[in-house]
Amino acid sequence: MTLDQLSAAAQERIGSLKSRVIRRANGALPYDYIVPNGVYEELWDWDAFFVGLHLISADKADGIYLKNWCLNFLHHTEPDGHTPGGIRPWAGRDARLYHIKPLMGQAAYYASLSLGDFSWISPVWEKMKACVTYRERKMTDPATNLVKWWDSLESGADNNPALIRRYHNSVAGADVNAFMVLDYRAIASIAERIGQGEDARGFRRRASRLAEAVNAHLWDPADATYYNYDAVEKTRVRCITYSNQVPLWAGLASREQARAMINRYVLEPGRLWAPHGIRSLAADEPLYNNENVLKPYSNWQGPVWPHANWMIMHALIRYGYPDAAIDTAAKVTRLCLDDLAGNGMMHENYHADTGAPLAAPDFISWNLLVAQMLEEARSGLFLPDPGRSLWAD
Repeated sequence: MTLDQLSAAAQERIGSLKSRVIRRANGALPYDYIVPNGVYEELWDWDAFFVGLHLISADKADGIYLKNWCLNFLHHTEPDGHTPGGIRPWAGRDARLYHIKPLMGQAAYYASLSLGDFSWISPVWEKMKACVTYRERKMTDPATNLVKWWDSLESGADNNPALIRRYHNSVAGADVNAFMVLDYRAIASIAERIGQGEDARGFRRRASRLAEAVNAHLWDPADATYYNYDAVEKTRVRCITYSNQVPLWAGLASREQARAMINRYVLEPGRLWAPHGIRSLAADEPLYNNENVLKPYSNWQGPVWPHANWMIMHALIRYGYPDAAIDTAAKVTRLCLDDLAGNGMMHENYHADTGAPLAAPDFISWNLLVAQMLEEARSGLFLPDPGRSLWAD
């Protein structure tokens, strides 16, 4: 297929699957919500967030699902802001994900932007602020002012070697801090829209301070990469993995930093650059593998994950690698289309070296982003917000 044909096929074949991930309000979920299809009937934080970004790229009216994402999670927010990262309709909060990922501000911002309505946020503003600031209040390393993951499962990258086998509430991940900067920027923009000027200024200061801390404490100039930081052992976790790249997605690196990092790791075939996409763990890391694993952990030690590739694709665009961005998008698009053609389904990840489908059959979640991936790569746009306002701050 030509790139035009590949993009059109993705929009048609993958984009048409959206009805299979939407569920009606049920039990502990009072608003219609998004699931990852397959065996899943629960609401997961970043699965539904990324699906929501896909939905609004195709139809702005579908911003209702990101709005509902916020309202369902806020329904389970405790007075101190503690919010689960997963909700089961039959049992409520899922204790496996200690606290929601730093996505609440971004979900609310993109929902409101697509719907052209920020007014729904005012009645839940105090609860939303408590949710967004919980990690800062309860999971910050005082020596660096970086926020931390509770554990590897909470991060979503279940067996990320830069997180596993460590104390709870100990690792200041490059990914969680990058997501947090974007969340602060998003909620600052919301505050401006709903007349909360003091809050807007406060969240902008938070975003700026945290971005500075990321570059002060997580950037290693000799190795030209971001690393996670173990706040208990007071040391960087020297592992080249997916989570190192998320500050590039958030635009936190200078052009010089980013290009050094991309050239040395992302585009290096012996590390992250693979025949079928960008690996979740560098090929020269001791734990690198492409095993088909779902329980007790999904495998982030090598396989290609479509949404991680989507984020890194946008980093490649931002820092001046348009051809590599298009190549990444084309590779991942072919993976998902070939899976649909050969197996009638998609999976959550793929073998980086052979392209074989791996875990979670009939998985429809963040891989819906692949419907728009080539279009975004070729246009250089982030379709949910073509102005990229959260990165421009």
